[in-house]
Amino acid sequence: MKRGMHHRLPAIGIALALAVFSACSSKTSTAPTPAPASASSTPAPAAKVTIVSDAATIGAFTPPTATVKVGETVEWVFQDANPHTATADDGSFTSPKTGLANGKTYAHTFDKAGTFTYKCFIHPQMLGMVVVQ
Repeated sequence: MKRGMHHRLPAIGIALALAVFSACSSKTSTAPTPAPASASSTPAPAAKVTIVSDAATIGAFTPPTATVKVGETVEWVFQDANPHTATADDGSFTSPKTGLANGKTYAHTFDKAGTFTYKCFIHPQMLGMVVVQ
């Protein structure tokens, strides 16, 4: 009997090792599924205004006039190396007054109809307009 048990020990050891390995590798992940990319809380801009270098005015809003509907967003993309702002003449919106540059962006959602003129706070000769219908 002692001899029979001796031959079974390796088989029992292998069976036990396989059972433990199988149990460890069959666990399923309970990590939550990430939300789809389209579930963003920030609406896509209806219009983009790019701020570019312009020798005559230090910079320029391109296009100078953007037209959107009520509830839509305008995004300003500051491509110039010099800092600029988008500051409404009526104070209804402004990007940081220290200025943005080198690809930084600022966005504003318009909640009422009207014509909103704006300028660069740093370079007041730079003028732009948003028409909200």
